Amino acid sequence: MAIILHNRNIVRITDGNKVVSCTIIQMCFDYAVIKYDGKKYKIPYSMINQVIGHELLVSA
Repeated sequence: MAIILHNRNIVRITDGNKVVSCTIIQMCFDYAVIKYDGKKYKIPYSMINQVIGHELLVSA
């Protein structure tokens, strides 16, 4: 099954031990730039486990 990604998707990331939810800021060829705890990180697409929703659909 394929995961369809867009900017501003809220995704679940796992490294095998820890699972976190974060927002995709930018997508590049080899990695995605995500925002987690106010900081930006570059992660490989293989760490993205599931798309949870879209930032515009989540109420504050």
